[in-house]
Amino acid sequence: MTTTILITCKINYEKILAREIALYNVDFLTKGRGWILAQWEKQTLTKQYDTPLTNSCFAYHLLENPADVRAASVNSLTESLVNLFITHIGETRIVEPWKFLFTSSGNEQLIHHAKSVKKRWLNKMAKRLSHVTRLSQEGIPYGSKFTEGFFVQFIDFNHVFVSFRALSTGQQRMQMDSQAPSRSYLKTEEAFRMFGHEPRANETVIDLGAAPGGWSYSALKRGAIVTAIDNGPLKDPVKSHRNISHLKVDGIKYIYELSKPADWLLCDILEKPDIILNLLHKWVSQKWCRRFIVNIKIGREDPIGLIKKIRDPQKGILPHCKLLYIRQLYHNREEITLMGQTKENTPIMPF
Repeated sequence: MTTTILITCKINYEKILAREIALYNVDFLTKGRGWILAQWEKQTLTKQYDTPLTNSCFAYHLLENPADVRAASVNSLTESLVNLFITHIGETRIVEPWKFLFTSSGNEQLIHHAKSVKKRWLNKMAKRLSHVTRLSQEGIPYGSKFTEGFFVQFIDFNHVFVSFRALSTGQQRMQMDSQAPSRSYLKTEEAFRMFGHEPRANETVIDLGAAPGGWSYSALKRGAIVTAIDNGPLKDPVKSHRNISHLKVDGIKYIYELSKPADWLLCDILEKPDIILNLLHKWVSQKWCRRFIVNIKIGREDPIGLIKKIRDPQKGILPHCKLLYIRQLYHNREEITLMGQTKENTPIMPF
């Protein structure tokens, strides 16, 4: 069975996403601003996932078999969306909460327009299906399975794609903490949420390239014991925290010398991708850490080539990992984030 899918992404990454989906034997059809259309053969999938794109780095939302809806005005578009929903549910009795989402990859005007249409749609739905509307919940759950609901992606002011099944790969805008030393804190918060794991009280964390302390702060507020590795200075409240140790050395050259692996490796260093990949490879191959969150600045590097290196079955990071996720976070710019758990083997002693 051939399935068509609308995949959203960060604006200006459409071509990269189109190249990435080829790694999963998914065929590219067309693209627009912040989205592409693709298709794949469903019979090739495993039972564990609804889509081979669950492991995609650059995908955000996935809308299955989207309907192309166009209208001449806001009112007619809203009415079309209400009728589409009512036709879809037919005689089905809705008794459980259901999900919906109106999104746009366009400019601020289009984003505002999508919110306006959503409000009109909810008002009309409340008048015609009040009980059903009260059970509605905004958003798409993060996971490997598609969620049933009503999902609208705005392509233009009077042009949308509508799907009744959608999946989120987990990117989400996070709330800033006023005490965090830098906005890089948002990346760790998003990564912990997406990874499904976070440092716990008294777990040990090594933070390479820690200054001014945004990532360390994220671990400290969870009760972890942090060793910050950076020649640069830390800012308060990190530098004066009772659970922080600051080693003023180069994070690239730092050698872990304890016999027991650290519970976490955090790393956000402005360096070439190959240097960071070699650094991470050393940490995971030597079993110096149990879990890791590592940022890689892609810059002018080919991101698809990087993904292939990371997943290389012989020389990459993947062979050393029990879990490995590669994602472009909402808070990433020209970078990607690796989240993983090393294999549970006996740690190799450091040099």
